[in-house]
Formats: sequence, C-alpha cells, structure tokens
Amino acid sequence: MRQLFVFGLILWLSLPSLRAQSSAHPSPLHYEAELGGMATTTDRTPFWLRTNQYGIVPTRGPFGTIRAGVYRTYRPIPDSLASAPQRKIDWGFGVNVVGNIGSNDRPETRQLLWPELYGKIRFGKVELFAGRRREVYGLGDTTLTSGFISWSGNAIPFPKVQIHTPDYIPLRFLKNVLALKGGYAHGWFTAAYIKGVYLHQKFLYGRLGKPTWKVKLYAGLNHQVQWGGRADYLIGTPLAVNGNLPTSFKDYVSLITGRYPEAISTDQFTDFDGTNRIGNHVGSYDFALEWTRPKRTLTLYHQHLYEDASGLAFQNFPDGLTGIRLHNRPTNARFHLERLALEFLTTTDQGGAVFDMTARYQGADNYFNHSQYREGWSYNGRTVGTPFIAPRTEFTPEVNRLEGGGFFPNNRVVAWHLGAQAVAFRNVTLTAKASTSRNFGTFNQRYVPPFRQFSSLLSAQIHPPRWSGIVMTTAFALDHGELYPNTFASYVSVKKVW
Repeated sequence: MRQLFVFGLILWLSLPSLRAQSSAHPSPLHYEAELGGMATTTDRTPFWLRTNQYGIVPTRGPFGTIRAGVYRTYRPIPDSLASAPQRKIDWGFGVNVVGNIGSNDRPETRQLLWPELYGKIRFGKVELFAGRRREVYGLGDTTLTSGFISWSGNAIPFPKVQIHTPDYIPLRFLKNVLALKGGYAHGWFTAAYIKGVYLHQKFLYGRLGKPTWKVKLYAGLNHQVQWGGRADYLIGTPLAVNGNLPTSFKDYVSLITGRYPEAISTDQFTDFDGTNRIGNHVGSYDFALEWTRPKRTLTLYHQHLYEDASGLAFQNFPDGLTGIRLHNRPTNARFHLERLALEFLTTTDQGGAVFDMTARYQGADNYFNHSQYREGWSYNGRTVGTPFIAPRTEFTPEVNRLEGGGFFPNNRVVAWHLGAQAVAFRNVTLTAKASTSRNFGTFNQRYVPPFRQFSSLLSAQIHPPRWSGIVMTTAFALDHGELYPNTFASYVSVKKVW
C-alpha cells in the first residue's frame, strides 16, 4: 500500500502546475482521485457492484478503496484554432492505481492493483499503445450493457502491445460510404497456475453509411487466442509435450489464421492441438443497425459467440448477446431519460450436446472452459467475456455441491437485462440495472431444475454545482436467487477530477 500513498503524494504535488495552466491553452494532463467504501449484509459483493469494473472491486466485503489516476490525452486544439489540422503525431499515457483495504482474514479485500498503466502514440489516424488499458470489444451499448460476449471489461486489463485505428476511417474511393476500423495486438496472460502464456488479438469492423446518414449498418468481428505456456499439471497428460504448449513462429501463424497444424502431432505438440487447432480461441461476430433522428438514436445489435468452426459457421445460433439501445439527446428538462438498453443473452445451444471428433462440426463447445488452460477464458480469477458465465468461486455452496463443469460450471445461461440512465436537476445522474437469469450448468453437469437468479443496482452520481470537479456517488445493489448468495450492499465515494 505504500506505493499507493507515494503515487498520491506525487499526484498532489503536481496539481499546482496544472492550476497554473491558462484557459486559453488547456492542458492535456488530467488527474483524478477517489475515496470510497462498501458495506454489505454478508461477506459477498453483489453482482452489479463488482461486474464490468475491470477487476478492481473485490468479490467479498466490506472494504474501503482509494483510487488515483493521471492521464495525458492528445493535445486539444484551442477554439481559436478549430479550423487548424490536428497534429499528425502526438502522444499520451495513463496511470491508474487502486488500493482496496478490508479484513485481514479476507486477502481478496486487501489489494494493490494497476488497472491502467500505458503509453500511446498517434500517427495520423493510427495509434500504437503498450501496457494495461481499459477496453471492451464488440458492437453495443458500453455504458449499460450486461457485458459484451467475448471481451466485457469484467477482468483487469491485460498487458499488451496494440496497433489500431481508434475511429472509423472512410474509404475515399468509395465516396466515404464505407468506413473501416481495426487492430492487432500481442499480449501476456500472467497467471499463477501456468507460466508463459500469450494473448493474440485482432479485430476488424466496417460501417456502411456516411456519418450524416440517418441509417447506418455496422458489422465486424474480434478474435482472441490464449496460447503457449508451461504447467506442471500438464506433464504426463495427452494435452502437452513434457508440460509445454507450442510457441514456435509456425504455431503462431497457425493460430492467427485459425488453421489446423500441418501435422497431427510432433515433438512440440500432441494430437490434442493437431485435431483441435493450437490455442484457446474466443471471439464474436458483431452486427448493428443505427437509426439517427434529431432528438434520439436507436441501435439494434447482436454479438454472436464463437469458439471453433461450429460457431464460425453459425451452427450454435442463436447463442450470443442481442440488444436494443435508445440514446436521447440532452435537454434542459428537470428530468431527462438519457439512455435505455434492453439485452437478451443465450448460451445454451453450444453446437449441440454431443462432442463428436469425427464430425465436421464437433459440438458441445463448453464455452470459456478449456482442457489445456485450467482456468479457461479468465484472467486473475475474473471472466474475460460475459460475466453471466462466472467462475465456480462466485456461486453458493448448494451450486458447488454439483462438482462437474470445470472452472466455469455454468456456461449455459438464458438472461434478460435492463439498464437505464437519467439526468435529474441537471447535476444528478441516476443509473439502474436489473437482470434475471436461468442457469442450466454445462452439458456434462446439468442443473435440473435450472438455478434462477435476480440481481439489481440503483446508483446516483451527484455533481455539486459549487464544487467544480467533485462527483459524489452512492449505490445500492441486491442479489436474490439460487446461484449467488443472497446479499445487499451499499457503496459510497467522493471523487475529484482536475
């Protein structure tokens, strides 16, 4: 924790130079600091207080938290030079540190975390960054979502190096009707249970329609691969050679393209990789339709989950996340509904209940679990994809008495989720979330009857008009059902932004 207080001291000493900046030349540096705490009726943090928070909220409580950050954004253009071209080359960085303080007998409430620690450089419309950075991947509502299907922002960010286009780039030879954005990354899965695991990631999205068009179509995909590594639990198994998973450049090319290796097995990998492709593949096809009106925008979207050839060929349809989002333009009314999102999640098909090695589409995809990677599509104990597919550690003892299913024993889920955000009296932002789900377990450990779960959250962010940059937050969350322990909690915090 000493590092956190040192960082806070440096942040505080830096503030005078920021206050001295002339308003005519706004500084690209921004600072923030937050102090908060959570009280709960049990030792568990409710679902909607810990979910999609980039792994910074402990799963158990009560706890106190202190958070601080400093960011350099790309240098803004003063209003007097609004017509001037943007700098072709610019740079920035982000540092965010979180210290959680709780009971000595609950180590998960005593943490020092670095959810963001990165540097970035922009070359025209292309950006290169290295480090940890908050991100989600997919098409949908990023504010009120239940969590994007393959990469949700539920786990702490990975350390990685990425080159990408932050915005859509119109294709001039098509008269700007079609615009594209994409990216390519290499990262590191730093995990205690296995060493030397890498992350491969790429994405490509297209927009059909000029920004001024009333109706625009979006489509694209993201592809992530967990690959490489060495673990003692793999020694002597048909899953690896002497506990080592393949990491050669040839293997890298194979997993990038999604092709099967040329040989069924070699001295570097077993027939598990030869018949299943190298690495743990997770991704989604994404589609969206956006209708823009003078006072509001309506967006329909679908994220189709895939983990193998059956998912790529839509053999697991309708598995995925489907949503509708309404976004109203700001008004001066005392109460204004700003956003409304309704989502439906289903992951029950999985290409069928039977795994058949001889079939073209093998079935029984067993989402987020993986034989070689014991903790599957998770990072630091949190799900990387939709948080409705949760690790066993989050469930009640009654659920965990059913021992099969792997690290993610409940990946067959049907859920409805509603989120709303409104502004009251111009300086109070109200957010509400509610979700209900039926949880069917896995094909090899079914929950009969399914476990039902309801989770909700109500929060308010107050921006006192006389206290510039101050945000006071209060939130209440409830879990009631059979999957998670029944609990109720409240969270309060004060945040300062410069």
